[in-house]
Amino acid sequence: MGSISYSNMLVIAASLFIATGCESTFDTHSSGSVNLSKANSALSELVQDTSCTASFQCKVLEVGQRACGGPSRYVVYSNLNTEQKKAELLAEQITEQETRQNQSNGATDCSPVLPVQALCIDKQCQAFETK
Repeated sequence: MGSISYSNMLVIAASLFIATGCESTFDTHSSGSVNLSKANSALSELVQDTSCTASFQCKVLEVGQRACGGPSRYVVYSNLNTEQKKAELLAEQITEQETRQNQSNGATDCSPVLPVQALCIDKQCQAFETK
């Protein structure tokens, strides 16, 4: 199973690398948004099973980059059902893509995104804003 998940991770990384490596030959705005959309979809699919038995299994990922700094959102997932390294890799790729997008488009959204804490409630990892 280790080789399957490792090869899946390589396929995702390679496809994102290839797609972003071709930006200079294509319209950067359209190819960047397509890649960002695919990466966001892949992350959502990866973390969709949030079932848990204890709160220590619930993790929070900072995802994306707002133009004024900080993550664009937080994603809660269960490491009981999600490969943590794979989720972290996708979150990093999304953050890098949003950072490039912000550099080319300038500051667009500076509204704050409140940090969240993840807890296992009713056997599901759930997010709660920390204040």
